[in-house]
Amino acid sequence: MKITFLGHAGALVEADGVKLVCDPWFSERGAFLSGWHQLPDNSSCAPLVHEATHVYVSHDHQDHFDADVLNALDPSVRLLMPDYPLPTWKRLVRSLRGPAPILLGDQEVFEAGPLRLRLIHSPTPRHQDSALVIEDTATGQVVVNLNDCQVDRDQLRTIRRLHPRIDVVLAQFSGATWFPFAYSFPAAEQVEAARRKRINSMRRWTRYMQALAPRSAVAFAGPPALLDPELSPHFFAESSVFTTPPELLAWLRREHPDLAERTVAPLPGDELDVATGRFTADPAIRQGFDWENLAPYIADYARRRAPAVAEVVARYPAPRRGLYDDFVTHFKALFAIGESLCRAVDAVVAFDVRGAGGGFWLVDFRSLEVREGTGPETDEHDYRFTLPSRYLPEILEGGMNWEEFFFSFRFSAWRPGVGAYNEELMSVLRCSDPDDLAAYLRRTAQGGERPAGTFTLKTPSGTYRVSDVCPHLGARLGPGDYDPELGSVICPQHGWRFALPDGTCANGRARLDISPSAPAADADTPTNAPRRPRERQTHQ
Repeated sequence: MKITFLGHAGALVEADGVKLVCDPWFSERGAFLSGWHQLPDNSSCAPLVHEATHVYVSHDHQDHFDADVLNALDPSVRLLMPDYPLPTWKRLVRSLRGPAPILLGDQEVFEAGPLRLRLIHSPTPRHQDSALVIEDTATGQVVVNLNDCQVDRDQLRTIRRLHPRIDVVLAQFSGATWFPFAYSFPAAEQVEAARRKRINSMRRWTRYMQALAPRSAVAFAGPPALLDPELSPHFFAESSVFTTPPELLAWLRREHPDLAERTVAPLPGDELDVATGRFTADPAIRQGFDWENLAPYIADYARRRAPAVAEVVARYPAPRRGLYDDFVTHFKALFAIGESLCRAVDAVVAFDVRGAGGGFWLVDFRSLEVREGTGPETDEHDYRFTLPSRYLPEILEGGMNWEEFFFSFRFSAWRPGVGAYNEELMSVLRCSDPDDLAAYLRRTAQGGERPAGTFTLKTPSGTYRVSDVCPHLGARLGPGDYDPELGSVICPQHGWRFALPDGTCANGRARLDISPSAPAADADTPTNAPRRPRERQTHQ
């Protein structure tokens, strides 16, 4: 097999006449209201998609699901996608005008010539994402494309059991979220929260590589370029969560030097020979791009893409009527579908909608009411989002959900502190289409894909029964996630920390179910959790 990297999470995998393109993203309009753009510009690789025999799209985020590219595919192309249950996904798939997608379930296999493709769904119903295991049955070579699917340790073990020898693993290494820079935390708290976020993203990437032990580890799906002048300061700010390849490699050389030697950070046009591990860098793209000197590149790139950004923003004109009634209808529908989840939010959330048709509106998840307010200084609330009114009709009409809008970074937010994250609130906003919320609640009521369980944790202070599911986003936990120095269980996915003995969380409004199951052990009794390395212990 040979891999040609197409930029961001895009890759062309070739073997014996099969040309599989993964997650092609080439839109000059970027993604998420033109908030994101490819970094670096990968337009030179766009013609390679025309050669595809197969195309795989991992999930619905616009930096992976480029509808323009998919609609332009030749009818002969086999288009592979996950079979997700959410209605908005099914509607999105049906809206495509290109080849009819082939929808694959979790662990379902598709044969593409000599390539055996195994799809792996995200382990939690709170995410719609997937990964792809590519096995060349003629040579035995194996490539695992995790893109930004946060698989858990059970899935990693399954992959390794099926494929004891893995040649290449591609995985996201950089954060891609609006926390903490969208929030009005004190500057020092923002910077520290961002530092922890970046470290956790690199740790997660490292955990994948250590679990799968590939010959070549690929730093993949890197940070986007923020080209709108209103947004670009977020990239370079100290509160940014966007890790660059040089930062990852420097961190690996300090913490995991053996892994650093096997790591490549490709640019568009670079190639990797899977059989030999030989990496061939494309000199053309390096003539004008350098990760160590991004500012002038971003400035010139922003100038070139400015018309495309302006065209996207112009699609959302100022509303010509008040939006409050539609806003009330939107949340009343969510209350009706998901009353129990909405009440669990247990907060008053303010939406400060600036511009024509807007206002200061309060969504009271305790009483399940929506009411008009007068402003942040006079109306008590627990959470606040500030956004331009021009984008709100698209959300209220179902053209995008709140999470997709938040990914645009075209908003600001307030909450009482870094640790006041409200998972129930974000779950409601993540599934802000009523049909999606109903489907999500059905899946979570059934325990998702796998039922929750517990594990036994032996510590010098006692033995505990601990839930094996993180209450944040459902990642699997185990004895190896206990940090004896911090006296806490730390989620390997996002670094959320749950203190013994009561499971209180340092990161958000959550609690891990922990209960004593035996008297304190002798201080010399070893725990069944190894001591964590220092870089893990520093996570708050």
